[in-house]
Amino acid sequence: MNARGHVRLSLISLLAIMFIFASMAGCSPSTESPDEKPEFSNAGYICELSTLEVYYHNVARAEHEAVGPFNHGYKRMWFEYSGVVEIGIDFSKVSISEPDASNVVTVALPQAEILDVDVAEDSITEPAIETGFLTDFTTEEKTDALSSAQESMRQSADQDETLKHQARERARTMLESYITNVGNLVGETYSVVWVDV
Repeated sequence: MNARGHVRLSLISLLAIMFIFASMAGCSPSTESPDEKPEFSNAGYICELSTLEVYYHNVARAEHEAVGPFNHGYKRMWFEYSGVVEIGIDFSKVSISEPDASNVVTVALPQAEILDVDVAEDSITEPAIETGFLTDFTTEEKTDALSSAQESMRQSADQDETLKHQARERARTMLESYITNVGNLVGETYSVVWVDV
């Protein structure tokens, strides 16, 4: 199975990040009381933007060999398909502390995981089917073949530790930049300590 991991930060993503930082600009140091701590309410969006989209192209096969003496019931089918697997951080598992007295923000960051698997239906080629005498593939068998293809994409991505590491490091870099910028906007210098979940 071929896969290409893209660190995609499209124009839309860049604009979204600029919007997030711009929306924080209203939090000026003069409007915040000395005891009030900033909130990192946009961290979830940052995690979403850091998600990797990995593209796959593969051939799915389904095969059934007949058990009869004349082997008339065999059937084989294969088709090509493409799809996208999203690898990133589940933000519900992320914890970000308030800055402590030394302006240290502690972030508990989980490992990257498979967030979504999507087979592009318009990429599925017309199945090539080879059958024996009075034998054909049922609609259910064709549906099962597509489900197996989707699960194959998930398993392949889940076994790729390099891609998962890349997705986690990307989230880590973007979160650290975000937290640092929140500190700058309130006139503070924050540092980040990472805790593995």
